[in-house]
Amino acid sequence: MDASDALDSTASSPASKARGKSYSESMEWRHAAIFSAGIALGAMIGAGAALLFAPQSGEETRELISERAHQFGGRIGDRIDDARGDLGWYLRRGRRKMRRGAERGRWAGQDLADRVRKGW
Repeated sequence: MDASDALDSTASSPASKARGKSYSESMEWRHAAIFSAGIALGAMIGAGAALLFAPQSGEETRELISERAHQFGGRIGDRIDDARGDLGWYLRRGRRKMRRGAERGRWAGQDLADRVRKGW
């Protein structure tokens, strides 16, 4: 019995079979849904506990949450306005480059036509 025979005999033994699941198997969406539901439930319980054990009254807490929501909304609005302005600038710049390119192409075509008429 040589080394290749020894390898063949160990490769066919039941102890050398692969165990576990393959990474190529598709994900089971049921498990993902249960995990997501657990995260959502934990977040709700955490938010409830935070409200119950807050150092200020419920009215003050609601007012604080409202103020922060308005501030957040204002910041988001500002960022959207900035993005809209940037996008408008890029669009204007792109249109200007396209017009310049078309004009240069027209000039090149006219130059070529003049050369052909003159016979180079």
